[in-house]
Amino acid sequence: MTTIIHVVGTIATDPKLINPASGTQLCSFRLASDERRYDREKQEWVDGDTNWFGVVSFRGLAGHAHESFRKGDRVMVTGRLRMRKWEKDDRKGTSVEIEAEALGHDVRWGVSRFEKRVGVRNEGEAAAESHGGSPSGETKGTSSGESAATAASAGEVAPEEAMGWRAAA
Repeated sequence: MTTIIHVVGTIATDPKLINPASGTQLCSFRLASDERRYDREKQEWVDGDTNWFGVVSFRGLAGHAHESFRKGDRVMVTGRLRMRKWEKDDRKGTSVEIEAEALGHDVRWGVSRFEKRVGVRNEGEAAAESHGGSPSGETKGTSSGESAATAASAGEVAPEEAMGWRAAA
C-alpha cells in the first residue's frame, strides 16, 4: 500500500545531488515541519513538535530541486511516505522519508519565478520516444541507426534532448 503525503516545511540541509553509476540522478535533503498553533489560554502563538523527514527526488525532478532549493527555503512536498526501522550498534530508530513526486516553494513566505526547461519531458513521453514513437503513437523521423547527436545536428530534436539532461555542478 502506498501512502501519499503532502508536507509544508523548511529545508534543514543543503540539497545534495548524487549521480550514481546506475545513471538515475537523485537529490536529497532533510525537511523540518513544525506545528504552530494559537493557545487561547495564554493568548499567544506557541510552537509544537517538529517532524523530520528525509526527502528524495529522482531524474529531472532531482536536477530541478538541486538548482531551485537552498537550506532555509520554505517548500511544499508531495510524495510517497516510506518508513524504515533501523539499528546501528546499540541504537534503534525509525527513519521517515518522502519519495517526492512534486516539489515547490511555499509562496506564502516569499516569491518564486517558474522557468520551464527546454528538453525536459515527462516519463511517458520519454518512454514512448525510446520505443520509436511519440506519446500519441506517431513514429519519430530518425531511424534506429541514427545517433542522438546526428538527429540534433539535423534539427530533429533539441540539443538538450539529444545530449541528455546536464548534471548540476
